Amino acid sequence: MESLNWASPNPDNQPARLLYVYMPNGVHIPAWMPHATEKGQPAQAGRHGALPKVLPPSLRPLQDWRESFSILTGLTADKARANGDGPGDHARAAAAFLTGVQPKKADGAVLLGKSADQIAAEHLGKDLPFRSLQLGCEPAGNAGECDSGYACAYSGNISWQNQTTPTSKEIDPRKVFDRLFRGNSPAANQDYLKNLERRKSILDTVHKDAKNLSNGLSTEDRNKLDEYLSGIRELERRLQLEESKIETSVADNLRPSRLPKDFKTHVKLLIDMLALAFQTDMTRVATLMFGNEGSNRRYLEIGVPGGHHSATHHKGEKGLIRQVCAINTLHSKAFTYLLKKLHQTTIEEGSILSKTAVVFGSGIADGNRHDHHALPILLAGGEGLGLRHGKMREYRMETPLGNLHQELLRRLNVPHSPLGDATGFLPSLDR
Repeated sequence: MESLNWASPNPDNQPARLLYVYMPNGVHIPAWMPHATEKGQPAQAGRHGALPKVLPPSLRPLQDWRESFSILTGLTADKARANGDGPGDHARAAAAFLTGVQPKKADGAVLLGKSADQIAAEHLGKDLPFRSLQLGCEPAGNAGECDSGYACAYSGNISWQNQTTPTSKEIDPRKVFDRLFRGNSPAANQDYLKNLERRKSILDTVHKDAKNLSNGLSTEDRNKLDEYLSGIRELERRLQLEESKIETSVADNLRPSRLPKDFKTHVKLLIDMLALAFQTDMTRVATLMFGNEGSNRRYLEIGVPGGHHSATHHKGEKGLIRQVCAINTLHSKAFTYLLKKLHQTTIEEGSILSKTAVVFGSGIADGNRHDHHALPILLAGGEGLGLRHGKMREYRMETPLGNLHQELLRRLNVPHSPLGDATGFLPSLDR
């Protein structure tokens, strides 16, 4: 705030953030990737030109944000390939996305490596309430085997603390809010959930402090404070509204979840939590999974009656291809909402988006073929980190995806740490 500039750090030294957003099952390349050949390969490796004036159909929701992101192609997740291990592309795709390590089939056990986000979290989050935040629209299901002998943990997580431990993700927006802003005490959280209608808003407990702070602020800063507090109250109201939809007149075993049933509402609430966590500096590193890899979720709200994974194995059937494209477009709409939310959420140095490097993509390119080369990867935000956008960046085939992670870690001033099969950094992101 302007009124407190005497205590404000230099904007050039303001904290940077890192966010990875994962979409499962790949995409229909011709409707997603500009300039793609039939096999999803770059039209001209090494070419860095402007994005087309009109984006492909599956990316059309992002049309107005063309200058805020770049599309990267030619990047490869080699360790998502079989490499002698047989079937299991979905498990490997998620497992290798941020680790660059070949997952092992070990009767439900796991053996992987530390992921890029956790390398960043060790450095960026060591003095924060939460080193990192992991969110998702589907539970991880970490027990047992899920994909051709691979542990379910591989399919349900992209963030890994070490070789054997995924970083637990939360799918319930209410629990995310409680964890961030109501403390970690299980007893306190349980009490809050059971007595929601009798509990005061968290803001009531700090009302006096907020009032005292307001007295020393300029008119403009008082308006900023009021806007922030109003935003918190509105967020609580929306969460309570979702919870109030529970049917109480049916038997307990038929009682629906407190989670929103439709993807659009669910993911928006998670994105709101994410933006709030960044704004309050509760964390600076996060991941968000739109779904587990291999997810067969049905998107009835957009007229897709069959499962997502099933539709990707379309074998050229036009009806199934339309379903895949509809899901890809829905995911692009969710990502558009995320960019808009981060852009509109401001901190002392401006928009959060300008200080946040955001990667959106999948460990599978074409879902029908299970390709792991020329992955659909979109890089957004981070202008304050020197990233420049509005570009189509086409790298030489077989460039490790890990090189992008290493480049972002370098720009975040994270001390160098080996990462899977990365061979170096990714050039040209600043021009």
